[in-house]
Amino acid sequence: MTECKAILFDLDGTLIDTTELILYCFNHAWETICGHTHPPEVFVATMGIPLKNAMHTLLGATDGLQLKQIGELRTAGFVESLVREYRACNAANHDRLARPFPGMELVVDKLRNRGYAVGVVTSKSRQFAERGLRLCGLWEFVDVFVSMDDTSRHKPHPEPLLLALERLQLAPEQAVYVGDSRHDMQAGRAAGVRTVAALWGPVPRSELELETPDVLAHTPEELLEIFSAG
Repeated sequence: MTECKAILFDLDGTLIDTTELILYCFNHAWETICGHTHPPEVFVATMGIPLKNAMHTLLGATDGLQLKQIGELRTAGFVESLVREYRACNAANHDRLARPFPGMELVVDKLRNRGYAVGVVTSKSRQFAERGLRLCGLWEFVDVFVSMDDTSRHKPHPEPLLLALERLQLAPEQAVYVGDSRHDMQAGRAAGVRTVAALWGPVPRSELELETPDVLAHTPEELLEIFSAG
């Protein structure tokens, strides 16, 4: 892509393969707190937004549960309990279930060698985002890192991407955002950067195409064709 100086990545489902981990933790939290769970595709649809927001969205979509009737205080209590169980499960199982996407380390290394700055913009907490990047051998390649802890507003709002651009001292037209969710594509468009939909993640192609990304990439290796020279 011409004029591109930075490639910003989402984390889960884009740089590292955490789908099995995320679904395992969601199921554990919901079974523990609510005694039932949701189909995998319902959980996948919330990937890319902060965990508290995801749990609140899932509560609102639960059959037979009327959030207005149970009240804000009780709803907040449910969310806190679900998040607490999820995070405890994640801490215990992260290194067992998180894994790199095959070839991703080599791809990111080559992109940096071609002169691109590499960034990570994620709705995950700094603690677990950094843990995943280190586990998968990718932390050393990161030039700018924006986690949930760095902004008050989160994807699909553009603030996290705009903060990454500010830290890199680049204009939106000089960067691209690679992500695997509709939230990523929406955030990228709102920030004014070009978007690449990562089709190797858990979100179906048909869902991502609804957001009209600039490019569809089927494999991490295709990024080396898209970004041929820095």
